Amino acid sequence: MSEIQTKTTHMIQMWLNSRQLMQLGRMLHLPLKQVGNNYLVHCALSELFQDQAPKPFCVEDNHRQIVDYDGQAIRVLCYSELDWESLQNLAQGFASPTVYEIVDWDRMASKPMPTEFPDGMELGFELRACPVIRKASAGHKWNKGQELDVFLSKVWEIDDESVEVDREKTYQEWLIRYFEKQNSADMMSLNVKRFSIERMSRRNHTPNRKVKIIQRPDVTFTGTLKIRNGEEFKELLYRGIGRHKSFGFGMMKIRRSK
Repeated sequence: MSEIQTKTTHMIQMWLNSRQLMQLGRMLHLPLKQVGNNYLVHCALSELFQDQAPKPFCVEDNHRQIVDYDGQAIRVLCYSELDWESLQNLAQGFASPTVYEIVDWDRMASKPMPTEFPDGMELGFELRACPVIRKASAGHKWNKGQELDVFLSKVWEIDDESVEVDREKTYQEWLIRYFEKQNSADMMSLNVKRFSIERMSRRNHTPNRKVKIIQRPDVTFTGTLKIRNGEEFKELLYRGIGRHKSFGFGMMKIRRSK
């Protein structure tokens, strides 16, 4: 009887040259003054690794503009089914020379992530997420299928200026519900470390592939959790949390809490 092979997920660390990222943006005819770091990194990963581009990913020190790096390397962490050597082989085979040189391959590294998480394990975490909801039906202020900031959605649903809605609490409730729905973990503590409204770039699917700028909530959570179901937690962790995982959201970084 053959042994069942357990799929291994790797945490990848890579360094991308900021000037060459901007050059890629020019090659793709992107409006660089409007495009954020996440979208440029998304484009680079797609050009380097095509359908096997790692996601979710996280751009470290992401709240600096790309022009502020002035040739410095940008650190990117991501989860991938491929280790760094396999990713490099993929880029060597199919990426253009200009795109291939975006990565500092000598500094690239990877490590295998755990294949099991025991039920009851307690973990500390940091997560940059995009707390949005897609409306199932039309309302007075939104259309059916429209994607909304969960805070804005709650304000519009209440539709009463005398009722004050707590933004931070609304985001926390969103994350708690997300884990409960996945039956993966229970929150023991939860804080909002940082919040902003992120300008996000998207190309439409028309022939001219015009770039559209949208605004979405950008929330960094920290806290501790207790694993309820190890298999469900593992799948959620490596799949990524929430929407827009291909654009720099949803990667949970974990550590042992004790």
